[in-house]
Amino acid sequence: MKNFKLYYTSDVHGYLFPTDYIQPNQQPLGLINVAANYHKDEQTIIVDGGDMYQGSPLLQYLQKHSDSFDAVSTAMNMAGYDYVTLGNHDFNFGYRELQKHLSQLEATVIAENVTDNAGHTLYPAQVKVLGDGTKVGLVGLVTDYINVWESPEHLQGIKIESPCIKAAKTIEKLRETADVVIGIYHGGYERDLSTGKLVSDTTENIAWQLTQELDLDILLTGHQHGNVQPQVINDVLTLQMPNQAKMYAEINGVLKHGQWQFQAETKSAGVQHRQDIVDALQPLQSKVETWLDQPITQLDSAIKVEAPLYLAQYGNAILKWIANVQLATSNADITLVSLNNNPSSLPQQLTLRHILQNYPFDNTLVKKRVSGKVLRASLEHTAQYFAVENGVLVVNPAWLTPKVEHYNYDLAFGIDYAFDITRPLGQRVTKLKYKGTDVQEDDYFDVAMNNYRAVGGGNYQDYAQSETILTGDQSVQELLVAYFDTHNQLPKTPDLQFLLKY
Repeated sequence: MKNFKLYYTSDVHGYLFPTDYIQPNQQPLGLINVAANYHKDEQTIIVDGGDMYQGSPLLQYLQKHSDSFDAVSTAMNMAGYDYVTLGNHDFNFGYRELQKHLSQLEATVIAENVTDNAGHTLYPAQVKVLGDGTKVGLVGLVTDYINVWESPEHLQGIKIESPCIKAAKTIEKLRETADVVIGIYHGGYERDLSTGKLVSDTTENIAWQLTQELDLDILLTGHQHGNVQPQVINDVLTLQMPNQAKMYAEINGVLKHGQWQFQAETKSAGVQHRQDIVDALQPLQSKVETWLDQPITQLDSAIKVEAPLYLAQYGNAILKWIANVQLATSNADITLVSLNNNPSSLPQQLTLRHILQNYPFDNTLVKKRVSGKVLRASLEHTAQYFAVENGVLVVNPAWLTPKVEHYNYDLAFGIDYAFDITRPLGQRVTKLKYKGTDVQEDDYFDVAMNNYRAVGGGNYQDYAQSETILTGDQSVQELLVAYFDTHNQLPKTPDLQFLLKY
């Protein structure tokens, strides 16, 4: 009787140890803990869905200290991974850097829509023959929105083509020999899975479309960091898990009477760990913890935690500090400061760990020449963050599922503006002034923002079309740390001039 077992992770983002580097105690997460759950034999396949090589303080430490040790590849090799596809963040430092990581990886890379300039697939689909002769076809795909987010130099020599178009013929070929065909897609769902309603009309996430148009038995997804329990859509078994290796999936398949029967679960990483991987990586982890705990300054007072909904209305001293640094660095008229999904707070004894907690992105600073028309339209998109339910202000549920996206909400410093949430979408910006004067459509401003927003990240496409004046070569994190070279307290300016009505 033909059968297989498959273990699956995705969006680990370099979280190898059971820590989020924020809470002091160990948590049930991390590849070291997930790997303790693997029981591998000749019928077992271990697969990852991408976004391994970017995201954690451990990886930031390695990048800044030019350490040649590849912790992620080492951990994945020891855990016994057979196949990986690529995620959008794996390209953040350029394809050449990614190739260095992949050269250390023992797993086979499958990414059908990553091609050379002639359109030839660089990481083709595979058929894994298991111990009992079962043939498992695997095709990897990655969101083609990489073309929106990444600078052209990071993709030099390669192309990211449409996942759906590129995979169709390949899957037909796999069907000629494979008993079962599994897709691993670094992308999420463009529809509400309970209603089928379209929630995004971009190509960033097209998992539903893939289940409709590709002849797959299973589609494993990622990118959105959603906790999607195993379910069947368009006769295809599909699922997704949160980031940081908080969970993994286990799928068992048995072929009975010519039909595959699947049992699938997503499970917690748990609290047990693989001691051999711990032993191999602990010297590095100790260095990372010491690096994170280096003192920066002693603040006069701590900044308490506030909920994202509060911060989106009133900001706080931390967001003001980011705005101050971005304005001083860019000499812009206006700056955008994004929220993030981490708790926003600071103790009096400030360390590097706290700075990275409050600005967890590897973003650089970009200055754009933005028209009044684009500024207003973009603020209208920002205003969609809010909703009113039974007279109570809430975060728009569309910004919380299938992925929590507080980081796509911007506070604008340097203008005086207001939203009225009782008004229809697209008509919520009721005040927009610069230095006391109403902003006109044909006015132009220098606006500083992070590079993710500058390329249209978060569906701010009007910013992507605006002229780029300056691209910084230092990360915003580095700029925030450098601020304390000449200051010992958080800044008092600029003030946030924003009013919300609902």
